[in-house]
Amino acid sequence: MIYRLALPLVSAAVLASCASTPRLETRLSAAVPATVTAYRLLEAEAPTAAERAVAEAVRQALAARGWRETDDKAAWRVETAYAVRPQQTGVFTDVDARQGAWTDAPRSPRWWSQGRQAYSLTVILTGPGDEPGAYRASAAAVLGRSQAERAPGLLADAAVARLGPAA
Repeated sequence: MIYRLALPLVSAAVLASCASTPRLETRLSAAVPATVTAYRLLEAEAPTAAERAVAEAVRQALAARGWRETDDKAAWRVETAYAVRPQQTGVFTDVDARQGAWTDAPRSPRWWSQGRQAYSLTVILTGPGDEPGAYRASAAAVLGRSQAERAPGLLADAAVARLGPAA
């Protein structure tokens, strides 16, 4: 009898956890200078639909934080690296791999998360001219099929938030 009463509660808890906000893991290579206010987004010559969606999501996230896009060749450059993989593969950027670190380590999925995939986005900000180095902000999450369409926006917001607000 108690089992019949507990079944609806357990079912509700499982459904609520499936619909919850995904856990995003973010990283930032170094603090971005406060003087950065303008950027130009570098895109592939023939972008895929996913690359276009990511570029638009990054533009919106940057604009929401006060950054402005420009065509000026002397502006800071923004590039994106977006990947979707089975979750047991893991996620890393080239810099992370050289340091032996994963953005999101490989893991065997639990029975309740079968069909989920690992999504990652790295936003690379490179200074104009002789400015030193590149700044990398990354975001990664394991998402289910129902969240796949929102992945570019979720990851772009999380990664750009790590870059910080424009001055």
